[in-house]
Amino acid sequence: METLAKGAALTPETFADFVTRLRHHCRGEGVDWHCTADAMFTVQAKKRTYGVDRDYTDKWAVCLEDQSWLSPQAYWDDLDDEEKASLDEAAQNAHECAFLDLSEYQKWDLLGELDDHTVTGYEDEWEHVCSHFTKEAADAFIQRKKHDYRLGLRVYVDAQTHCWEWNAIKEALMDGRLVLAAQQGKEGA
Repeated sequence: METLAKGAALTPETFADFVTRLRHHCRGEGVDWHCTADAMFTVQAKKRTYGVDRDYTDKWAVCLEDQSWLSPQAYWDDLDDEEKASLDEAAQNAHECAFLDLSEYQKWDLLGELDDHTVTGYEDEWEHVCSHFTKEAADAFIQRKKHDYRLGLRVYVDAQTHCWEWNAIKEALMDGRLVLAAQQGKEGA
């Protein structure tokens, strides 16, 4: 079935489907899932910020040019055989063992000493992208646009408890007081 959540035209059928989904999320079983009758479904994008002092976070990354790895193991796994041999040699010179035999802290320190490498802290945050009346519309947005957000998108349910305009419109839709008007047959009518 076509649905407004996926960009279908506004018709009596798609409007009825929308109101049914709205009721599910604001008065029906959907409320149990997100724990509020005043739900707004917000799409959020993950944003990563590098440069946090390592003393103030337990999230570290090794950065090289435009690439980053969130663990020494992930960095190691991306190396070719020649690069692994070079890193093992650096570990042997500094600690008399192979890179993978170092403690986690020693691995981070060694990576930070390599030319053009930076070991730094990072933090992830979620930023607002857009909001929807229903979860289905938020999910449809994510399916359509996830390729534009390489760190990922999620649906966050925000309670609109004191957003009187939003709630008045939503309640009027669910109660049938705000309805889709029949087209009058001429523009501007």
